[in-house]
This record gives sequence, C-alpha cells and structure tokens, in this order.
Amino acid sequence: MSASSTPIPAVAALLVGGASRRMGESKSEIELRGRPLGQWPAATLAGVCEQRIQVGSAPVPGLDWRCIDDRRDQAGPAAGIEAALLYAPGAAVVLCAVDTPFVSAPLLTAALACIAAGSVAAAPRHGGQWHPLCGACSPALLPRLGAWLDGGRRDLQALYDSIGATAIEGDTLAAFGDPERLLLNVNEPADLLRAQALL
Repeated sequence: MSASSTPIPAVAALLVGGASRRMGESKSEIELRGRPLGQWPAATLAGVCEQRIQVGSAPVPGLDWRCIDDRRDQAGPAAGIEAALLYAPGAAVVLCAVDTPFVSAPLLTAALACIAAGSVAAAPRHGGQWHPLCGACSPALLPRLGAWLDGGRRDLQALYDSIGATAIEGDTLAAFGDPERLLLNVNEPADLLRAQALL
C-alpha cells in the first residue's frame, strides 16, 4: 500500500533534536559522503509523504522543511513524536531520526500501511528492541503518549510494548534489507565510519 492510498492524511517528521553527546557535535551538521547526515533520511521521507516537517532544535542544513520545536524540555524523542502529532491533528505521522541514513521508503510505507489498517503504532523490532524512530504512528497514540510523558516516563520501548504496537520483524523486516544496515543509528564517530563503509 502506498502512502497516497491511505484513508487518513500523513505527515513525515524528521526528528532533529538530541544533545549528540556521544558524537561530540550536532548530528545535523555531520556529513556522510559529502551530504549532511539528515539529508539521507529526509530523502527517504520525501518519497513517502508530501507534507514534511523537521522536529527539534537542530534543523538540517539545506533542508527547506518547516521546523517545529518539541513542547517539552529534556523529554527525548518521545517529545518529538508528540510535537509531530500535535502539529497535524488527525494525521498519521511517519517518523525518521536524523541519524538513520539507511532506512528505506518501502519500510516506512509498510509501517504506514499498518496504521491505515488500524495499528496505533508500527515500527521495526530487531534483536529484541523496538526501533520506534523509523516507523509510523496513528493520531490515537497522542493521548497515550501525552499521559506517558505527563507521568515522567520517556522510554519508548516500554510504551510500544504497553500499547501493543505492530512489530515489523523477522523475515518481514529482512525483506526490506539487512536489518543491521537498515536500522543503523549514527550515534558516535565509530558509527559514522561504519556508515561510510556501508555506502
């Protein structure tokens, strides 16, 4: 199913927040093969949704998408998801983090199709861990996410377990590519070297 055939509108959200402590510099400023790191997942999101935003305090250079701020301080990526859902009431949100250069459009489209079929959230799960920052979520997630954050919680792993999120895993995930490459997060300099070697 393509994003354009879903019965609800969808907005793509590139999450550009985070302190980047392990990297030592803003991930939005880092380059991968001569391009800002965030332009890689942005190009993928552009193939899934026509409406696109950046969420967070470190916009990607050269990306002319509207940038909105998180509505909570020090609440991590969960606050970015909340901000995206609040920005587009009634719309599904397709998510990608700024540091996930190899996420594919078919994977994100599959997550969005799960939302169209009634899932509250859908994301890859690999190695026993959710990867909620390269998936999709329904407007129905907003009140549950808001309550989670109001209670001082920010762990998306536990949230996705508690809401019964749809997991894209096993052979289904592998059909989109090697999960180790597909879900690579560039969190520190060694990860950047690994990403460069995978190109």
